[in-house]
Amino acid sequence: MFTKILFPTDFSEHSEKVKSELLKLKKCNIKEIVLMHVLDVRVFSYSTMLNVIEIENFDHEGELVKELRNQIEKWKDEFTALGFNVITVVSEGIPFQEILKTAEDEKVSMIAIGEKGGGAVERMLLGSTTEKIMRNAKVPVLLIR
Repeated sequence: MFTKILFPTDFSEHSEKVKSELLKLKKCNIKEIVLMHVLDVRVFSYSTMLNVIEIENFDHEGELVKELRNQIEKWKDEFTALGFNVITVVSEGIPFQEILKTAEDEKVSMIAIGEKGGGAVERMLLGSTTEKIMRNAKVPVLLIR
């Protein structure tokens, strides 16, 4: 039934919970995981107004993107060690829009997501990505608390 799952992650504590639950589901006929991270371009546009955010080298070749790609590869290795096929996606944009677009493009059968993301600034300024995904997804959404 649910053979291809999109797992958008921000590598937060909530995403760790989702990962743990998905790793347990190998026996449930899940064949493929689409592991995704979205760099929210709106957060970086606010950074000039907030003294607490300092991000250096934010570009396609920058350290931030390299670190995100390293992290997503580590998570991919955990899933592949249990026999999952894994596709990784790192994109830039508005997270809920990118996630919904990827769900459609990859023809996933479900989206698995954490109740909350790790970004306090994002939640404060931009609203809940999870809520927007749940309201607009064309496939079932598994919410992990």
